[in-house]
Amino acid sequence: MEKKKLFTREKTKKLLYKMTFTAVFAALAVVVKSFTNLALNIPGVGIKIGFSGIFTFFPAAFCGPLFGGAASALSDVLGYLVAPDGAYIPWLTLTAFCGGVIKGILWRLLTKKAEKKVRIILISVFAVIGIFGAAVNISLCSDHVMTGIVASQKDLPLRGELEQMELSPLSKLAVGLARYNKDTITLTKQTGETLYTYYEVKGYKNTVTKIGKEALSDCTGGLYIPKTYKTIADDAGGENLTVIKGEKGSAAEKYAQKINVPFEAAEAEALTANESTEGVSFSSSDAYRKNLAAYINLIAFGLELSGVVGILFIVINIILAKADRGEDGQSRVLGFIRIAVCAVSAGVVVTTVNTFILKQVLEVWSDRAILVLLIPRLAEELVSCTLQAYIISLLFGIVYRGKLKQYIDKIS
Repeated sequence: MEKKKLFTREKTKKLLYKMTFTAVFAALAVVVKSFTNLALNIPGVGIKIGFSGIFTFFPAAFCGPLFGGAASALSDVLGYLVAPDGAYIPWLTLTAFCGGVIKGILWRLLTKKAEKKVRIILISVFAVIGIFGAAVNISLCSDHVMTGIVASQKDLPLRGELEQMELSPLSKLAVGLARYNKDTITLTKQTGETLYTYYEVKGYKNTVTKIGKEALSDCTGGLYIPKTYKTIADDAGGENLTVIKGEKGSAAEKYAQKINVPFEAAEAEALTANESTEGVSFSSSDAYRKNLAAYINLIAFGLELSGVVGILFIVINIILAKADRGEDGQSRVLGFIRIAVCAVSAGVVVTTVNTFILKQVLEVWSDRAILVLLIPRLAEELVSCTLQAYIISLLFGIVYRGKLKQYIDKIS
């Protein structure tokens, strides 16, 4: 009976230690999440790089899968309460919990595996990643989409030119990632009575949405402004007009009121201008080529770099492990390979599921191809988790050589 009570008391004490440990590291994850989430400049994809996973990893490794899941879920909920970013989506908290559980399960499984086998598997994975990135790069170069290993915005073909080119499947995959990005076309000069609705360059027709500075300064008489024009600069001109025509409630009506010119509700035929159209000029934001360059560099050069750096990481880790031996002959460089496998595997699973969830929840994503959303998010997760794994491995060494080791021995 006394033995049973003692066993129960020890078990309860150990559980309390694990809960305390998990709570502390979840709190650290929330602090890090609030101050280190960096958004990447790829519109419409919602990519952010964060480092909160560094601290949610420790409960998964030391306390077990359920505590790892609890730490990840807590950091998600508390992180939203501390620094909300958009609407709260409960399903993402559930996937965060599952990610923590996956880390804990993989950690326990991999500690039973020979590190040599894990290294071979990981080197193979990084090799495949690098080869895929190189294949995309070669394909884009052979199709004359880009030259060299890094894509430059000004050297890429225009959208109309790309749509007329015969591209290989890999090139189509890379180019297709930017299909939802559109250039903002601004009217910079107008002399006629009707504004053009579309502007065509190299066979691709874009909707004109803005009127720039002094674009209407030479206009006299009446002027029809289509409803596609959503933004009109305060100093666009037009004070010499006798009437502005357009649809009720449009930007045209608001601008007419602003410059004290009569407004008349009217409709007109949609007209298309091109580079040779006289009396008008347009400027483009060139957003399509800017984002296309970002996507190409992510899927080609980014994956090439990830593959090379990943293999180098493993080679360096092997060298350090052999050089850093304790008195017992065991390496004191603790498990970068195992940590990387756990972090990357969990990150890829969570990111994939989250992308499908967000596609259903977010209206702006509903009509987008899943690969367009998923590929850049997975590439970011790979880089982010590899970096986190390196930091975690350094912290592991600090933990095991410091006073925290005594506390960890109580919960392991």
